Amino acid sequence: MRRWLRRQRRLELPGLQELRAERALTSCRCNLGNSAVCCVFAKQSLFFAGSHPEEAPGCSATPPGAGSYPEPSPGAGGDMSPSGRRMGAGSRRLQTPAGKRLLSLGRTRAPGGRPGGGGGARRRLLALFVHAWLWAASGSSAQVFNLSLSVDEGLPPDTLVGDIRAGLPAAQQREGGGFFLSEDSDDSPLLDDFHVHADTGIIRTARLLDRERRDHYSFVAATLLGAVVQVEIRVNDVNDHSPRFPRDSLRLDVSELSPPGTAFRLPSARDPDAGLFGTQGYTLVQPPGLPEDPAGPFFQLRYGTLGSPPSSLSSSPLEPLDLVLLRRLDRELVATHELQIEAWDGGRPRRTGHLRVELRVLDENDNPPVFEQSEYRAAVREDAPPGTQVCRVRATDRDLGPNGQVRYLLRARQAPGAGGGGGPPGSAAYFAVEELSGVVRVRRPLDREAQAWHQLLVEARDAGAEPEVATVRVSIAVLDVNDNPPAIHLLFLTEGGAARVSEGARPGDYVARVSVSDADGGPDGREEAAGGLGKGLGGESISLTLDGGEGAFALRPGGAPGVFFLCVEGPLDRESRDLYALRLVATDAGSPPRSTEETLLLRVADVNDQLPLFSQEHYRASVSEAAAPGTPVLWVSASDADEAGTDQARLRYALEHLQAGCRPEDPGPLEECEPPFAVDPESGVISTSRRLDREVQETVELRVVAQDFGEPPLSATCLVSITVDDVNDNEPIFLRQVYNASLVEHAPVGHCFLQVSAPGPWVDCPGLGREAEAAVLPKEGEL
Repeated sequence: MRRWLRRQRRLELPGLQELRAERALTSCRCNLGNSAVCCVFAKQSLFFAGSHPEEAPGCSATPPGAGSYPEPSPGAGGDMSPSGRRMGAGSRRLQTPAGKRLLSLGRTRAPGGRPGGGGGARRRLLALFVHAWLWAASGSSAQVFNLSLSVDEGLPPDTLVGDIRAGLPAAQQREGGGFFLSEDSDDSPLLDDFHVHADTGIIRTARLLDRERRDHYSFVAATLLGAVVQVEIRVNDVNDHSPRFPRDSLRLDVSELSPPGTAFRLPSARDPDAGLFGTQGYTLVQPPGLPEDPAGPFFQLRYGTLGSPPSSLSSSPLEPLDLVLLRRLDRELVATHELQIEAWDGGRPRRTGHLRVELRVLDENDNPPVFEQSEYRAAVREDAPPGTQVCRVRATDRDLGPNGQVRYLLRARQAPGAGGGGGPPGSAAYFAVEELSGVVRVRRPLDREAQAWHQLLVEARDAGAEPEVATVRVSIAVLDVNDNPPAIHLLFLTEGGAARVSEGARPGDYVARVSVSDADGGPDGREEAAGGLGKGLGGESISLTLDGGEGAFALRPGGAPGVFFLCVEGPLDRESRDLYALRLVATDAGSPPRSTEETLLLRVADVNDQLPLFSQEHYRASVSEAAAPGTPVLWVSASDADEAGTDQARLRYALEHLQAGCRPEDPGPLEECEPPFAVDPESGVISTSRRLDREVQETVELRVVAQDFGEPPLSATCLVSITVDDVNDNEPIFLRQVYNASLVEHAPVGHCFLQVSAPGPWVDCPGLGREAEAAVLPKEGEL
């Protein structure tokens, strides 16, 4: 029977339409609770009979989730070949996937592509055999196994993929017999791309596979014993495609005013490969031979989600792809940027695709006109007629088109000139500038004596929508004949700007700034001629000389033409000379020459350089001890040679006591410790400050200090000696209240038997100190 079935596998059965499915199913009660293989082959019978499989009564073969296979059950197995392997095998009751139909035992084609013939008897016999086999198998439960195979795309035809028997248990793999397949149509992708040997179960490729065209195949194979193998073939991706951009080159127009951070969207590269072999990233390639910019690149690429690698399960490109501007563009420096974008996949070696980006920088009105000179200087004779060309200004603009077209005009309101002052009033009324050429011409007659120089502000403006403006100053000197004498201008550099100099000034100190000018212009058109010392510097200059001063002052050049400095040349002493008469003479170089004289009275200011001077070095005086406090005793006087009426000459007096004062622990009244004399700080009168006592202090030594009010103050001292005159202001006092004495009766006359003493602090007894002796004489106190 098995050999007969093998012979019948080579025959296609187009004549089975006359078989009736009902007859094939009369003894087969088909449902999922009974034999599942009954349903499978019953549907196959319906297919051969020309009916739809769904017409099988009582047969439900579609699992939950129509159109998908049940999950493969894990099973044992191994790789069948380097290009194909079994992913898993398992056993379950049959659930035929929806839309699948079983194939007969073999698929052959007759010559010419037409199905092979066969007698009706053969077809009836085969139908009877299938009916009998289904009836015999309906009493048992079919087992379903899963087999997963994979094969790399691009392998040559006849590459071994796997063996269907690998999905069966080991015991059933050794059993013979072929397989029924679920694919039988002429346009079946499975049988177009694979050779499935129904006898052996070997699967081989029929042609080169392309995963990008189809990446998955599945079918069901059933054995004659009722075992069903669900086969799934997956085509593995290989890196056989390079990333490719939609176009090879791209042109972008970017404004040069685009701020940093501006992003320009670029088309993404496509790679039909999947996972790691798909597009993994982009690189901005440095053109060969182009040196790196020290300031850094202008652009960088930004694609996908920053920080997250592309998914290995997706072949979609990393989107969006942006070209990000890092720093400002400047069309005037670089008008076009040539960029090379490289897309790369994750293969080894990796494949790349390239996109050439030509980025043209569009011109914007971002550059103002620039004059060729920062300032223009010219000269014109005062008798020049209107229309005379004075000078020509020229400005260029690096922008293109109207943005670079420059027109000139004369600004009516002039800008401030040197020194903070504006240009001469009405200067713009005397001149005009041509709009296109920039030629400055005389507009009306000039008058050198009325206005010797003119400052114009010429404006250059481009023709942009928002025009850029630049200005330049044009200084024009009016030339004249020599009809005016020179002028001398003095600027004193002293405090307050007065014509005076301190006697403490050192040689080289500046006293005044002297500038000379001439209302007439020199032969070379300069307004102020260069000055010289003594004999002058030449015929085209103004010379300045100094007379007087006796060598105490001199002129020194100030650097700028016509500027001098009056400086101290020798030592000054106000006490010797306090006024100098200096004569300045300025002479121009005209023909005939003109000169100007100016006399300068320079006063020498005082400084505190003289010490006060007392009329005496040592003053002496006396005063009665009975003098009342405040009694004038002496007048001291000092003088100062500095300028009278100033602080340097005004004096003040003070006393310094030479004797040490009393200490708090000394006995006696406290008022006796105070200074006995005081001096008036303004007049210098010394007077008593308290009552005097000759018996305590007979002579007082004082030092008087005279100090001026200068900065720093200077002082002098003198010595003062004051004698205190005695007055009778004390009574005699006996040393004892009672004296006792004994006398011998025969004492001779004149014998001294007792001496009393009444000392007085105002008199000294020779030989007895300050005691007065009592003797026989009452005056002497002697008995």
